[in-house]
Amino acid sequence: GMLLFNLPTLIYKTRLSIRSILYLFFSNDKKWRKPQDPLQVFGPLLRGKKGKLEQKTIYFVRHGESTWNDTFNKGKHRTTLAFILGWIPGLIKAIAYEIYLVLSGKMDR
Repeated sequence: GMLLFNLPTLIYKTRLSIRSILYLFFSNDKKWRKPQDPLQVFGPLLRGKKGKLEQKTIYFVRHGESTWNDTFNKGKHRTTLAFILGWIPGLIKAIAYEIYLVLSGKMDR
């Protein structure tokens, strides 16, 4: 019953997981080079007609907390002892929630 609830999403997530794991093991992204100075790349594009840099507004959007954040980050809301004692139950909860999301066909978008 539950596996067939949203079969296309289940297939999509399964394929995405397999591709992610394969990429993790077989990609060449193991070493990072120092990036080029952004001003050299974008400077000519950002300069106005008079050669001055134009002012730009950048909005940063942050995602909310997840069960994985709660599992692996101690945070300020609990002591180190509470974090250590709750790590295994938190890990089980996070894995169970991920399995629920996959089997129910729900998307995290």
